[in-house]
Amino acid sequence: MEKKWGSNRSVDLKRMCPQQKARYLAYAEPSKEIQAWMAACHKRIHSRLAHEREKAWRKNPLQDLDSKLHQDTLIGQLKAAEARNRIRQMTLHCHNLKMQEINLMISSQASVQSAVRLELLLAKEKQRINADSLDQLQRRRVEEILEDEKGLTINRR
Repeated sequence: MEKKWGSNRSVDLKRMCPQQKARYLAYAEPSKEIQAWMAACHKRIHSRLAHEREKAWRKNPLQDLDSKLHQDTLIGQLKAAEARNRIRQMTLHCHNLKMQEINLMISSQASVQSAVRLELLLAKEKQRINADSLDQLQRRRVEEILEDEKGLTINRR
């Protein structure tokens, strides 16, 4: 047997205990008067928030622009760092593939003599690939130290 929530509402509410009445009214549609009070309350809250935002904007309008600019700068720096890291990883991956290819070519020679001959021919290529173990910042620092003839970079007294 189903009970219809809308039928005999006033009679049923009078017979219910306070807990049952509260549970029933929690799911019931509020009356027109209560809806009007709720709408007025929401309107006051929204106008108060808008007033506070406007007051904060009048107080320091450039602060929001400065924080936005600072945030955009940080995001740009992060994206640039990620791009540099991807390029560095792709370069290392390419160099590793080249080294594997060279080692495969040397190991697949028919005789030891031809393998040694090929390894000596490709030794310069191997050195060129393995020579750069510094990143850009470290390389710039080393070059700065080497170019400093007066020793101002290292000797700090």
